[in-house]
Amino acid sequence: MRGLFISGILAATAALAPPSRGDDAAFARVRSILTRCTACHNADDASADLDLTNRASALRGGESGAVLVPGDAKASKLHDLVARRKMPPKKPLSPEEIEAVRAWIDSGAKWEGDLSVAREQDDADSPRWAFRPIEPAPTPPIASTNAGGPLDPIDAYLDAALAAKGLAANPPADRSTWIRRVTYDLIGLPPTPEETAAFLADDRPDAHERVVDRLLASPRYGERWARHWLDLARFAESHGFEYDRLRDHAWRYRDYVIDSFNADKPYATFIREQVAGDRIEPVTAEGIIATGFLVAGPWDQAGSGQANLIGRGRVREEELEDMVGVVAQTFLGLTVQCARCHSHKFDPIPQRDYYRIKAALEGVGHGDRDALGAAERRDRDRLRARLDSESKSVEAQLVALERGLRASALAARAEARREPKPRPRPEPDALWTFEVDSRDDLGRLPGTLKGGARVTGGRLILPGAPAHVETAKLPDAVGPKTLEAWVALADLDQRGGAAIGVLAEPGGRFDALVFGEREPRKWVAGSEFFRRTRDLEAPLESAAAGALVHVAVAYDPDGTIRVYRNGKAYGAGYRPEGDDARPLLPKPGTAHVLIGLRHPGAGNGYLKGEVEEARFYARALSEAEVAASFEAGPERIGSEELDRMADPAVRDLRRNLAARLAELRSQAAEAAERPLAYAAQPFDPPVTTLLARGDFGSPGEPVAAGGLSAIKAPKADFGLSEKSPEGERRLRLAAWLAAPENPLPARVMVNRIWQYHFGTGIVATAGDFGANGARPSHPALLDRLAADFLAGGGRIKPLHRRMVLSSAYRRSSDHRPEAAAIDPESRLLWRFPPRRIEGEAVLDAMLAASGKLSTELHGPSYRPFEVVYFNSSFYELTDPDTPETRRRTIYRMHVHSARSPLMESLDCPDPSVKTAKRTSTVTPLQALALMNDRFVERQARRFADRVAEEAGPEVAARVDRAFRIAFGRPPRPDEAASARELLQAHPLHRLAWALLNANEFLYLR
Repeated sequence: MRGLFISGILAATAALAPPSRGDDAAFARVRSILTRCTACHNADDASADLDLTNRASALRGGESGAVLVPGDAKASKLHDLVARRKMPPKKPLSPEEIEAVRAWIDSGAKWEGDLSVAREQDDADSPRWAFRPIEPAPTPPIASTNAGGPLDPIDAYLDAALAAKGLAANPPADRSTWIRRVTYDLIGLPPTPEETAAFLADDRPDAHERVVDRLLASPRYGERWARHWLDLARFAESHGFEYDRLRDHAWRYRDYVIDSFNADKPYATFIREQVAGDRIEPVTAEGIIATGFLVAGPWDQAGSGQANLIGRGRVREEELEDMVGVVAQTFLGLTVQCARCHSHKFDPIPQRDYYRIKAALEGVGHGDRDALGAAERRDRDRLRARLDSESKSVEAQLVALERGLRASALAARAEARREPKPRPRPEPDALWTFEVDSRDDLGRLPGTLKGGARVTGGRLILPGAPAHVETAKLPDAVGPKTLEAWVALADLDQRGGAAIGVLAEPGGRFDALVFGEREPRKWVAGSEFFRRTRDLEAPLESAAAGALVHVAVAYDPDGTIRVYRNGKAYGAGYRPEGDDARPLLPKPGTAHVLIGLRHPGAGNGYLKGEVEEARFYARALSEAEVAASFEAGPERIGSEELDRMADPAVRDLRRNLAARLAELRSQAAEAAERPLAYAAQPFDPPVTTLLARGDFGSPGEPVAAGGLSAIKAPKADFGLSEKSPEGERRLRLAAWLAAPENPLPARVMVNRIWQYHFGTGIVATAGDFGANGARPSHPALLDRLAADFLAGGGRIKPLHRRMVLSSAYRRSSDHRPEAAAIDPESRLLWRFPPRRIEGEAVLDAMLAASGKLSTELHGPSYRPFEVVYFNSSFYELTDPDTPETRRRTIYRMHVHSARSPLMESLDCPDPSVKTAKRTSTVTPLQALALMNDRFVERQARRFADRVAEEAGPEVAARVDRAFRIAFGRPPRPDEAASARELLQAHPLHRLAWALLNANEFLYLR
């Protein structure tokens, strides 16, 4: 063993000894090869912990051990990897280069100098090109002009690239094609026939600019471009995983994105708000809602709530990887999450960098939160107090004015009662209409308002304990009786309050009509110690809170008790038995009526709501009489009756006061709201540690929040400690991401905009600007656009304007075989690349063609499904046809388990996946879905109805109108003839259906 140990030391010493001078030529041959390796394997960004910038670090090796054994190429993993063409990725070595590496190692692996400086000489073909500062090259000479004026520099770069390949550009597309193209691109909807006609007739030199400016100013623009952003944010309105619970308030983030695009918010602000908006002072609702970006992805509710600490920790690590991934891919175009378990295999992102960004997000959780900042809450509270004060003042004026009018109306009614004529309902012994105050309209049992009860607008208002009305004592003995009331409950879950009751003193015996005491949401005939009370086989109260309900209870001479709701028996009548259940028979002058209270000693016996009218009868009404009283309704004094009592000036004053009071109350209710948003829920985070192989059970050294070390400006070190506060961590990360010196966010965003306009980005892999991604087709143009974007304050609308007004964007999409042989995908844009519009745009276009598209902005998403809860949420898709389901598809509630088959067939992405670029397939399922889906059939029929209404009965006019709506152009002669022939045998909606299924409707050219 000792001999082996000494031999090992001698071998290692020999490996570290400097090579002989005779090997200089061998090293010179491999120096350029090693320089290529240092793009990923260097001191700062040692992929797989391997640094190949100098001999000592190369001999030290990386995660998998030694890679270089001087003098023995066969034993060197470095030679093995290049010989098997695994390294370098993308561009393996040639046989001659592999042989040079073998000869160099076998000769002793001579090494001169440090190769790290070579990393700074990257060009656009280097795997590290995206990390370079933005330095636009000079604009190439402009060789031609556009139809509308001089070329944009965009066209100069593109034309230079075309000329270098010997390619000629297509001529401009016709105007109707261009306006359809640009309208879909900017607002996601087709132009109307009238918009197309106006553009075709506009011969002004700035006609194209006018169209673009109109579209960018449309609120539809924000809806269109928010949909693109929601793909990146993996936006969904349910958690996913096994429970897949709904997120009822996630829609606020969607509206935030729409508003941000419509307002042309600076991109740096957009970044900062989504990463740390709830920490940017002054904290606002907009900033809080914006952080919904961080938690828009799936959340394992079951895993996060499990009892096992290790299991819960591993679930949390997955959750944080999702957050790191969405931040990095969206804003930086890099797959930083690949460095969770080890340094990135391809990009200069060491494992430590992953944990730096993770540390910045460590204190972010999922959930609903108050969407208002502290200052906003204070402002709302002050506003509500002012509105409440003004409301009370206006209400007092209105009450005083109406009291006199109502008193006059009651006097007129009292006079009418003296006339001996039949009435359609039984006459009570006491009647409280609350038109003026708590008086008895018949003058026998006036009431007293107690505990905060008040009379307003012809109703008794009962805000809860201890509010009620107590009447004068009943002058006569009380035997058989009926209690009746019209009640609007404020809360269906309240327990034990009485609408109306009779209390006997002394002794505290009572009979009352009580809500929700023994059984929730049920009426019952209440009594002391429930002696005369029985649970009723009756339905739960189903009226909405605030809706008026008629209730009554009759006590027969034989002791039978009958309860009624809305004029019908509420359960079966019953007769209590035994001495304790004897009927209540108070003596004269010992009982009074209580309204809103069952018994003064009852802790929860107060009703919360409003009483429109209450009645007391000193006899038991029959079932027919109760029904007649319900049918007659309360004896309210309506607005017309009050107007009859007032002269014109008083009438106008009353109406103005009533309108002002309604307005003030509405504003106060709005100010009192505390809107919720599904957004980042911050908490004090633990210290972040570097995890060996990304395993929660293998913590290592602590890591402070920071950025990517490969980006030299701004600095990756945020100057924080491992224990820095949560808010400071995210604020520093947001500032680092949004800094103008950071070269990636501007490049990535400009490339995204280009992709959405031309089908493919200047960098084809919009979510990966790293070594595994594509190299830019026009690197100088990308940097020119990025530099201009930053110089313009990060405004996106001017960027759109430049792109869609360029000569390249105006080109026809006609196919030319000779050009396609050189550039089959038109990456050089010799033609406009045709493409299918996305699934949401297809559905929206069908709604637009039908004339039924709703333009309502914002608000909760509509739900085309029913939900069944059984531990997990189960979604049954429905096909509702309501005004809200005719809104744009961005307002459809996106739920993991309730995706639309039609939208799925059209390649709408899984909402749990970060989608930088959608796939576009052509499958039989798409044709079948578009032919047979009920939504398509319904829109085809409505499209036909619209055509018939707008074009009249003439067949030729109908065909022309249908084509102009669907395709933005009139039919060609052969199309018109075929359409007329179709309509001879089939109804108009079959033509409409055919047009909605046509390629020209589904594709942009």
